[in-house]
Amino acid sequence: MFKELTQNLNELNSRSEAVKEMIESHKEIVILRHQRPDPDAYGSQLGLKTYLQNKYPEKTIYAYGEEEASLSFLGSMDEEKDLEDVLIIAVDTANLERLDGSLNFKKHLIKIDHHPDREQYGDVSIVETAVSSTSELLYLLMRTWDEEAIDKDTAALLYMGIVGDTGRFLYNNTTELTLLVASKLIKYGFDASGLITKMHQTSKNAFQYKGYIIDQAVFRPSGIAYTYVPKNIMEDYGLSVSEAGLDVNIFREIDEVKVWFLALENEDEIRVRLRSKELVINDIAGEFGGGGHPLASGVRVKDLNELDTLIKRIEEKML
Repeated sequence: MFKELTQNLNELNSRSEAVKEMIESHKEIVILRHQRPDPDAYGSQLGLKTYLQNKYPEKTIYAYGEEEASLSFLGSMDEEKDLEDVLIIAVDTANLERLDGSLNFKKHLIKIDHHPDREQYGDVSIVETAVSSTSELLYLLMRTWDEEAIDKDTAALLYMGIVGDTGRFLYNNTTELTLLVASKLIKYGFDASGLITKMHQTSKNAFQYKGYIIDQAVFRPSGIAYTYVPKNIMEDYGLSVSEAGLDVNIFREIDEVKVWFLALENEDEIRVRLRSKELVINDIAGEFGGGGHPLASGVRVKDLNELDTLIKRIEEKML
């Protein structure tokens, strides 16, 4: 079954051995992921760390990056040390600008990702956009390298990464292969229900913040819906920009809405978390210096005027 479902994953099939050989040739490995991490970033980063520790106990493996409080139940980052000539593995990061960490101490660099390949980097890269998540891709890699090195902790982390990027298997990036991988992972016996509950646990302030999003929502005749959230509002609710963006899919189940976003004021820019039911939006995000998946992307605009330009550009494509 796996062979049939993965036969078109060309980079996975042709480069997995090269990635394994590069890993085996280094004693110290640092795993990085993108800034403002989501569950797939944390799950793939920490899942790969635990797997490599199991398979190569003689190696030293680090996971670096800023901590994300909402994902602390999955694990924590390592304290950064002065290193040199190490292997860096960048997971779930389409372009180097978004990487949360320095490349100054690298000897070699590997890229493993499922986002559209905006920037080709690394001595070896495996990018497969047909999989739901980097966590799903890593399971497929681990399966070819040494499935016995996957333990309960690794399985739980990869599973939660998949759950995060598929919206609990609701989004259309959930495939037959995704469900097969999830079914294999859940057999390791971790508390999937408990972890998902922790992922969606919310504070009273965060719950009340949803009311603000609804109350201030703008619905355009074109089928675009959005809420602009000023910095002071996030401060009033005690939320970081990352936390304030977690509720972007609050618009998803509205019949009339085709494209939606949250626009979050942050210092000298506005961060836009952009989503769509059917219209491909990552090309438009790219025009504004952003990127992401066809139906889930991110953009930074400098002010409300540029935000209005973004809205008009989306509406042009909707015609």
